[in-house]
Amino acid sequence: MPPGKEGKITLAVPHTDGYAGEVSKSAAVTTNDAAYPNFNLLLRAFFKAANTEAVAGNGNLQPKVFSEAGKRIGALSIAPSDRWMTSAIRGAGAAQTMYLYSHSGKPIHITSLNPGGNAFLVKLQPIEDGKRYELQVATDKNLKPGKYEQTVKVLTDSAETPEVSIPLEVTVYAQVFAMPTSILLPTMPFEIDPSTINLPAIYVRKIHDGGLKIKSVHSSLPFFRVSLIAETEGQNYKIQLAFDKTRMQGKGEFKGIIRIETNDADAPVIEIPVQGAFN
Repeated sequence: MPPGKEGKITLAVPHTDGYAGEVSKSAAVTTNDAAYPNFNLLLRAFFKAANTEAVAGNGNLQPKVFSEAGKRIGALSIAPSDRWMTSAIRGAGAAQTMYLYSHSGKPIHITSLNPGGNAFLVKLQPIEDGKRYELQVATDKNLKPGKYEQTVKVLTDSAETPEVSIPLEVTVYAQVFAMPTSILLPTMPFEIDPSTINLPAIYVRKIHDGGLKIKSVHSSLPFFRVSLIAETEGQNYKIQLAFDKTRMQGKGEFKGIIRIETNDADAPVIEIPVQGAFN
């Protein structure tokens, strides 16, 4: 989607033949908007089963059997999936709703729920006891940046499916981040005038609260000059890169790091890899 322009995101549920019941699908969207760097789109629908269908050869109408939406695990199925992977900015959190259905001819009751940890908050409530349950899952907004995994265990009175495990995973990002996360430059003639090379800028942002300070910016490559520009003091900064012809070391490949030190406890150091070549 072009910067500053409108676009369309289409969510669809393909292959719905044989579905009956509720189903939901989600899509994670990532943007360069500091206010909304990540958000989820949710598509939820309810499919009604046809009561009858004609059987080829005799024209008689017979009941048509539909399976529940979601993934089947023994006598149960889980929609939209039996696991959840997501990402969140610290302080924002993310949430998902799952549905558990019974495929058994008799009711299956959920007897207990073991959250399996504290990174995710889990809540179960019956929609139709013994047949259909709603499982609400949300990340803890107080999680520090990092990757967290947790497995929820749902215990039932079913001999066929006494336990269902639901793996959960979230990657929490600091409120301070830099874009791009790496810089890959094309091969350039060594004799080129460095002033004609348009190097990408690095943008450092803080999502909430302000108070961001850049303590220092340093390049491990001596022929890169770095200049810090405060676009919005305490929140948005721009790091401009330029070549220093007097310190260029000759032809060949080069790899280095742009190291950014901040006053943020969650992101005290941000390193941007840089690589390219002169021929």
